[in-house]
Amino acid sequence: MTTTPDTITAYRESLVLHLRLQEVPPDRIGEIVAEVESHVADTGEDPTEAFGTPRDYAAGLTDEHRKPPWWWTTTTLVLAAAAGWLIGQGAFALLLDEPYLGRSGWLWLATGLVLGVPPAWMVGRRARQVLDPRTGQPLVATPRWAPLVFFAIPFAIVLVGWVAIELAN
Repeated sequence: MTTTPDTITAYRESLVLHLRLQEVPPDRIGEIVAEVESHVADTGEDPTEAFGTPRDYAAGLTDEHRKPPWWWTTTTLVLAAAAGWLIGQGAFALLLDEPYLGRSGWLWLATGLVLGVPPAWMVGRRARQVLDPRTGQPLVATPRWAPLVFFAIPFAIVLVGWVAIELAN
């Protein structure tokens, strides 16, 4: 099978994705991809023939990089949901100028923001650029705005709810 730039690009993008899913740090992802591309450039061999599918190759590296346990992801998701709910409740309490469960909206909002820091950090860590160690350039386009989306979703929900309440009055 002939190796084309499109084949290498597709393999690189898929490999980066599967390595991210295995929780491999971005710096190590860059090194792994550089090793694959160097091998392909030196031998002319197809990356799938040399290393297997990107999924299988990434899975084979799990001895080197272990995924966090299931409870870590579950805890992160629960914290994110709780943070969104608390931010929403606090924002509504402030917008409507009414306490929620007898407490100020500022308390609920601040609690939600504090609870949202660990999940936002996890999203930010996963969204870090994967750089090619040979050039320092990004291997694939990674959105820099991912952590902002984490806080934008509850904000958008509150905004839509507030507009609906205002229109109903």
